[in-house]
Amino acid sequence: MTRRSPASKQMQSDFAERFADEFDEAPLHNKVWDDLGEDDQLARLCDAAAMADAAADLRVSYLGEDVDHLEPIEEAEGTLGWVARQRAVEAVAEVCATLIQDGDQWVEEGHWEQTTIDGAKQEAREWLQTHTTEAERVGALEVL
Repeated sequence: MTRRSPASKQMQSDFAERFADEFDEAPLHNKVWDDLGEDDQLARLCDAAAMADAAADLRVSYLGEDVDHLEPIEEAEGTLGWVARQRAVEAVAEVCATLIQDGDQWVEEGHWEQTTIDGAKQEAREWLQTHTTEAERVGALEVL
């Protein structure tokens, strides 16, 4: 198992918190929080962005603010952060699709009340309809 930096873990946790907070319905909020916090692809992208940030900091600490070749490192960090955010949105789309497909089973298993799941399904559908590019990329629109 790869050891992760605190900065990478914090970045992933921030994505989980920020995206979970977009949802009012507890089943959707909780699943977004859990899935983003455990997403391997998101973790690796956060690792890469945090590593680029650390590399830039190290280069500056050795050579000062006016160091050559700092800009490409900072651009790489920005690009990696952007891709990490895209993955976070894709993961949310996957969660929405899962909730729409499996929510009734969660009710049957006694995890949630039907009215709560119905509200979460509606919220998930609305979210997917406003994030169609990312949802289509991961096949999440098929549930609509």
